[in-house]
Amino acid sequence: MRATAHMTHMEKEYRAVESLRDREAERLANVSRALGLDGAVTRSMRDVFLALSESWSRLPTGGTATWPSDVCDDHSPFEVSLALDDRGPQLRVLVEPMDAPPSFSSSLTAGMRLRKRLEQSPVQNLAVDFSRLQALEGLLLPPEIKGGKFAAWYAVGFDRERPPILKGYFNLAVQGPARAPQIAEEVLHTLGFHKAWPLMAEILGRREVGAEEVVYFALDLSPVDGARAKLYFRHHNPTAAYLEEVSSVARSHKPGLVAEFCRQFTGGAEGPYGGKGAVTCFSFTDPSDARPTSVTSYIPVTHHARDDEEIRKRITRYLQAQGLDTAPYLKTLEAYARRPLEAGTGIHTYVAVRWKGKPRVTVYFSPEVYSSQPRLQAPVTKVPRPATSIVDYFEEHSIADHPFFARMRREPVRLEVLARLLANFRVGITREFPRRLAWLTARVMDDGIRCVLAKQLNDELGDGDFKRAHRGLFERMMDVLTPWAPQETEDVLSPGRALGRELERCYVTAEPYEGVGASLVVEVYGKQVDTSIADQFRRQHQIPPSKLDWLHLHETLEVEHAGESMDVARLIPSGSASEEAWRGAKAIATASRTFFDMMYRQCFL
Repeated sequence: MRATAHMTHMEKEYRAVESLRDREAERLANVSRALGLDGAVTRSMRDVFLALSESWSRLPTGGTATWPSDVCDDHSPFEVSLALDDRGPQLRVLVEPMDAPPSFSSSLTAGMRLRKRLEQSPVQNLAVDFSRLQALEGLLLPPEIKGGKFAAWYAVGFDRERPPILKGYFNLAVQGPARAPQIAEEVLHTLGFHKAWPLMAEILGRREVGAEEVVYFALDLSPVDGARAKLYFRHHNPTAAYLEEVSSVARSHKPGLVAEFCRQFTGGAEGPYGGKGAVTCFSFTDPSDARPTSVTSYIPVTHHARDDEEIRKRITRYLQAQGLDTAPYLKTLEAYARRPLEAGTGIHTYVAVRWKGKPRVTVYFSPEVYSSQPRLQAPVTKVPRPATSIVDYFEEHSIADHPFFARMRREPVRLEVLARLLANFRVGITREFPRRLAWLTARVMDDGIRCVLAKQLNDELGDGDFKRAHRGLFERMMDVLTPWAPQETEDVLSPGRALGRELERCYVTAEPYEGVGASLVVEVYGKQVDTSIADQFRRQHQIPPSKLDWLHLHETLEVEHAGESMDVARLIPSGSASEEAWRGAKAIATASRTFFDMMYRQCFL
């Protein structure tokens, strides 16, 4: 009897769970028919959705999500979107494959099984081509995922005119968030977009460290002409003017469109926009072009409106202003709204605009499998981070993960690159570092901090032996590199001069605690950079180790100084002093990343 009762319960649960997948497939079909898509398109869309969602077809409805999917804010494992332009509506579905029990590992397995399924048993009208993805699997789909919130998503769009195209979306933080730029650069390079990265790096460096993230990479996975590769950036606390500026790098940019779009969907605000960051997608189709073909701007509308009714009004007004039919949007909204729009936010997730001759507006819908969001509340005030987290943050977000170093590691050693790099170090750091450190030491009022800085200054000056002073040892090493050294023109030395100006400001003229914060990053980054450079010299055989005294000494001392940075950080008071330290830390980190962006452009383009 117990076994029978148990099986009866399981059978009931199985039927209920199966109904989730079937219900959503049927809802998509109903929307497709309401949009005027013909029977063949509707059947194809239903079949594709069933194939994409096969791995989680038994997920329960309601309750708590078993996996914190990042597709939607409520962790629904799929979303629907509607793209509207002068060619008519396109209905899209995006799905995250996942197995039970859910994990990154099971998501990778489910995604692999999905790709094999689509190759071996094609879904009606959906052609696939995984050759470009296969070249990138080691980068984008490693066996162990160390960061981000997903492994891969897959999406397909359907309309009256074009065959469906499969797209894959991949987590660039798979090897840790700090390595996302490195992965992005290598992905573009592997696909043949050799000129694209410097412009993308410039966007990452336009604001302070942490304000910009490169988060997703997307790839067309169907055999079509002009197959795209796309990079997605998330911008934290941007303004409308800044998002307009970022979008202007694309060939298809129309001045003013993005800023007006931002105002429309944030209630007229100019920014900075808090909450979940706005997103910009750069699309590349021409390997010979350094600039993206097009750009798409996304606003997470749930973070900028009181409820879904307010969002509906904004979308309707915007579509009308762009001369686009509102009926397809309203029909899709009706299908996905299971509650009053005034009850909260969550039905709408993003609204996006892309300009390529004419505007294309895309609205993203959550199926709200699990929950809606409460009505928008006042933002919570952030508590300032302690100065000790400066050291932790920049140890984790290592400058050695910058694409400049990543590319040096994966290519044969080029002594001319090392000579150019060290020539810039000389004008930007080495020549003036003792003076700058002495100035900061004198200005700091805390005796404990002054004591540590004074010790570091003493180390820099050779502990009283001028022959062991770092500057002299560095110059002797530069003499060894003379055969590979560049002509020291203003253009060649421009990265070092720019970094030197920011070091001068932080150490000499900024508030003392801002200078102390900068010094923490200088020591942490110094250790990481010295180790990376030493690894390069160890790989080459043209210069003997005996000629590299500065490097051996500095590599050892920077490890010691980086350890002392935490001692200094603990002595920085909380409150305004900590905030000043963070400001200096971010300033030097941003200047350092800009320096290596400039070096990348000089050395690899």
